[in-house]
Amino acid sequence: MKTWKKKLTKENMAIMALLGILLMVIAIPVKKTETQKDQTAAPENKSTASGTQETEEEGNPGGYAGELEERLESLLASMEGVGNVKVMVTLDSSREQVVEKDIPSTMDTTKETDSTGGSRDVINSRQEETTVYVTDSAGNKTPYVSKIREPSIEGVTVVAQGGGNAVIQKNITEVIQALFGIEAHKIKVVKMK
Repeated sequence: MKTWKKKLTKENMAIMALLGILLMVIAIPVKKTETQKDQTAAPENKSTASGTQETEEEGNPGGYAGELEERLESLLASMEGVGNVKVMVTLDSSREQVVEKDIPSTMDTTKETDSTGGSRDVINSRQEETTVYVTDSAGNKTPYVSKIREPSIEGVTVVAQGGGNAVIQKNITEVIQALFGIEAHKIKVVKMK
């Protein structure tokens, strides 16, 4: 017992208390913060040779096409004679992110003369392309996206209660052409059953 009393000095007790606190901190489970969840759930980017990245909209099942469909359905349903309506929009590709490129170029001109008195100009031109990166506060580098290109519309199908009427079909087709700038043969309007 005497040996224990000698070892239980104030310094040793403080060290033991700190070790206990350290063990408790280590044992507490750590929850991910919202920013960490967002970074781990970010969509996977696919780089292409043209300096663009395609992204898949994982968090939004309908994505861009679904948004267009909903907006077009509400617009067409408000038109006279159309009635209840369902819309399907098909896209030709996915959304593309255009990555900023730094393209420095150099040009050197050299004038050469040969021993026979002839002269010529030699032009050396050099151009390099590098991707511009942005570094966040954590030190992670990501390509700088200068703009995002939405995919173009491949076709639109409309199923409407008034779709059996030729005048209604023409009006719906003209509205879709005006909104999306697609040809009439890429739009199909039919009567709902």
